[in-house]
Amino acid sequence: MAHALVFVLAPDGALPGDGASWADLLAAQRLGIGSGIALRMFRTATPPELSLDELVASGQANVSGADPFVPLRTDPCQEDSTSSAETGSVRRLICDALVPHLEPRSLWLGAYELSGPERQERTGHPADGLAITSIRCLDQFSLRDADNETCWFYPTENGDYLCWENQRSLELSPGYPADPCIQEQSIPYERSDLRLLWSLMADDQALTCVGLTYQSRRIEWPVTACDPEPFATWTSFRVDSMADDNYRETSSITVFSG
Repeated sequence: MAHALVFVLAPDGALPGDGASWADLLAAQRLGIGSGIALRMFRTATPPELSLDELVASGQANVSGADPFVPLRTDPCQEDSTSSAETGSVRRLICDALVPHLEPRSLWLGAYELSGPERQERTGHPADGLAITSIRCLDQFSLRDADNETCWFYPTENGDYLCWENQRSLELSPGYPADPCIQEQSIPYERSDLRLLWSLMADDQALTCVGLTYQSRRIEWPVTACDPEPFATWTSFRVDSMADDNYRETSSITVFSG
């Protein structure tokens, strides 16, 4: 018998208890998070070779979020086997993330242990690696009661940068801690090992919830559906630790598809 730990974010009263099916967990998760933001950041030369206005006017900074200087991939919701080193932008791309919109005041977190014989092939979600025979509810609590931890989402190194942001509707599967996902022993779960991550996003005046960790491992939330908005915002900014304002936005332009 093998075991895996998964997490579900859902509104108050929507979390299943013991004896739930995997379909029940999937349905609850669909109620919890419905949107997010795709975010990419690129380091540029100082001073930049081209202004943001020039990059937009030439079509290099477009709605796809591809590297304006060396094309990367078209959508962060899609897997891509081409490494940034192969495209020559390994030093330029510094962030490529899909950040779900988390609202701790309205969400509850459920922790569940999946149990069952282990499949020969392990791919993707830990639930795919088990022939699930039972699901045990380990914990349920309001996300606002989780222990908090801060992180910094924007670069702290001095220099000039470009940021691309695209809002999108999302459908996520239950989350799981990064490796190891499946183990032979029963799950020794502790609520105190969970951390809710908060970060400043650009020049936001308030902290933004950007994810969770368990035992210092990031909790992955696999994307099962992703529908991007037909527009995106490019922002050029400068980080200068010696200035009164460490972060200074120099330009911001919204671009549209088509």
